[in-house]
Parts: sequence; C-alpha cells; structure tokens
Amino acid sequence: MAKPLISKVLKDAGKLKSRDDRIAYLRKYRHPALTDVLRINFDADIVSLLPEGKPPYQPDDAPPGHEYQTLYRAHKRFKYFFKGPIANQIVPLRRESMFVSLLETLHADEAEMICKAKDKKLKITGITKKLVSDAFPNLIVK
Repeated sequence: MAKPLISKVLKDAGKLKSRDDRIAYLRKYRHPALTDVLRINFDADIVSLLPEGKPPYQPDDAPPGHEYQTLYRAHKRFKYFFKGPIANQIVPLRRESMFVSLLETLHADEAEMICKAKDKKLKITGITKKLVSDAFPNLIVK
C-alpha cells in the first residue's frame, strides 16, 4: 500500500471529529515530510527566503499515485528555501528556480500546500498550532 500524500493526510486529519483522533492520526503518519510542512507553517523560527505568494509554475496533472515524486523524498530540498546556512549561500534567482522545479514534480495538491505553508497561510480545519504541538512535542519552537 502506497503512503497517502502529505496533503491528503492533513485533510483527512482535519475531517476527524475529536481532537484525540486528529492527534493519533497525525502520529500514525509521522514522517519528516509531514513534520517539516507543519513546522514550516506554524513555527515563527522558520523563515522563507522565497518571495511571498504562488510562483508561476506548471502544475503536474498526473493523478495521485502517478506524480513524479512526493514530499516523502522531496522534503529533503526544503533546506534550500528557508533561512539557514545552506540556503543563505544560494543566489535568490537560483533558489526560486529550484523551488519552481520542485513544485512541478509534485502532485498539484502537495505543490499548493507547500506554497501556502511557506507563507504561513496553510489553513486546514481542525489542524492548529496547539494541536500540532500536542501531537509532536518540541517540534514548534516559537
């Protein structure tokens, strides 16, 4: 059985009725890709070095399960897009080009989710900073 897309995990978790069920569901699918997306969205210490908004890119039109890659592998490239020793060494134009290339290889839902998360604007009913902090203690610093 293939792992569900990170965007699907978050949407499905948000649909669950109880807070405890949402926490258990997020923990069930715990993966660095999932926790990275949540931390990017909720942690004030994570600062995007990309321009705000959705960049111009060609969304992948492949159905789920047929995308070129998923965030389970692609999340390793996040280090180039957020303030830190690695990203600080990259020229902004190159960084933006790398980000567009990443988005074009992901399923359209995951690409959209990353664009919103980098701007701290990912809103999913039932998924809050408090819930994420309770599900994954010590994940969010600020």
